Amino acid sequence: MKLAEHPLLKSHLGKSAILDSNLLLLAWCCKFDPLLLNTFKRLNSFEAGDLLLLSETLNLFSTLWTTPHVLTEVSNLANSLPSWIRERWSEFFSKQILLIHEAYEPSCNLASDPVAFRFGLTDSALTRLASNHVILTTDWPLCGLLESRKLPVVNFNRLREAELSL
Repeated sequence: MKLAEHPLLKSHLGKSAILDSNLLLLAWCCKFDPLLLNTFKRLNSFEAGDLLLLSETLNLFSTLWTTPHVLTEVSNLANSLPSWIRERWSEFFSKQILLIHEAYEPSCNLASDPVAFRFGLTDSALTRLASNHVILTTDWPLCGLLESRKLPVVNFNRLREAELSL
């Protein structure tokens, strides 16, 4: 099956998307240095095929968005990069931020949804923004919450499990 024909993606073609922290970290780290896929502990749950799948998946969306919360998590996760890489990473990260659309929702608004807020501030922000964007995630609880609210979400793990032709 072709990726664009996959039932998880077909209805979302051409829409805007937001990646969760793990997927944004994967995309940016591998753009920064593809060798990090095999050496950076924060990416150890991903394989080379996952990077290709993510890249092809992102090509199906019109624009990529993020939130300050996701960016903070990516920044914090990247702090465990080896010290000799971190300075170059910081420069790269700063440039990537300039290239991505950023949606902001005040934390006090996010806290007004106690169910979503129990998942954490970042997931609460993603839940709020899911009405206008497709959320791509590896997080099963977040995916379940969004699905229960009939909000657009694609669990990347399900795409990884599918037999797709890229």
